[in-house]
Amino acid sequence: MGNSFKDMRVEPDWRGVAERMWVAKLSWPVSILVPSLLISSLSKRTRGVTFHFGKMGAAIGTALTVSSLGLGVMLFPAFGLSALAVLFWLIGTTGVVIGITAFKPLAFVKPICTRCRLLPVIKEHEALHVAGIPDELGVWGFMRARHSVASLSLEGDPTICSFCPIPKRLKEH
Repeated sequence: MGNSFKDMRVEPDWRGVAERMWVAKLSWPVSILVPSLLISSLSKRTRGVTFHFGKMGAAIGTALTVSSLGLGVMLFPAFGLSALAVLFWLIGTTGVVIGITAFKPLAFVKPICTRCRLLPVIKEHEALHVAGIPDELGVWGFMRARHSVASLSLEGDPTICSFCPIPKRLKEH
């Protein structure tokens, strides 16, 4: 049995997640402050980024934060305060963000997409990931069951960016 939505017996509780989810603009200052967001959002196909939610998110966030500080302390004698600062910046900031989003789901969305009329679709997509569909194929299978290019009036809409992956993904079989 695969991980696609078709194989799931129960629909994930994505609506509850979507209702509670905050949307934050993935601006350059935020991306530089949390380098994992910058790396995750480099692809043009990426519209939004979310992290683990709930107890697992809290555990992962705590582990990343504590381990980054622990490694920094271990490397302190050889490299000084810079080791602590760099490791916390590279790993610990991700842990802090995951820890925060463990209690309130948060989607980091590219700036251009925060003004798009498809923001609710992007938010739904990210809520599906947070609710338990880990792979893109499963999420897009679910999305195609709910939406189509026609139902969203995407065909020939000049307000939708030419590089937006949503219309293309909804047309796939």
